[in-house]
Amino acid sequence: MSKVIKQLKQIQADAHALYIKVHNYHWNVKGMDFHPVHAYTEGLYNEMSVLFDDMAERAIILGDKPYLTIEELSKATKIETEKGDSFKSREIVEKITADFEYLLKSFKKLSVAASEEDDKGTEAFADEKVAKLEKDLWMLNSMQK
Repeated sequence: MSKVIKQLKQIQADAHALYIKVHNYHWNVKGMDFHPVHAYTEGLYNEMSVLFDDMAERAIILGDKPYLTIEELSKATKIETEKGDSFKSREIVEKITADFEYLLKSFKKLSVAASEEDDKGTEAFADEKVAKLEKDLWMLNSMQK
């Protein structure tokens, strides 16, 4: 398996885990700022759904198969499972920040692998995600000040 395929599938699994994790935050945020955090996390889990699909489709385009079962996804993800069921907004933002920092590193790794394999399409896609995650992290870090 090429480095690109391996990294695409890793991000696919991580996006699936984040889709579930962010739903937990969405449903279980508590406090006076419930509404904005509830709305924000809805946007995030929708982004994770698209990311999950994009990673799978890119693997198919490159001639491989994405993860197809919950078992494969859960074994592959490196995202920590969230077991809590009640969260304050600051806690949610801190945890999402950590997960997005991990995703940023993952997309940088994908970009390097794609460059090494002369896969311009995947490299451009990864670089676009790097720029988006850098902006997302700027916003998340600003929320914590």
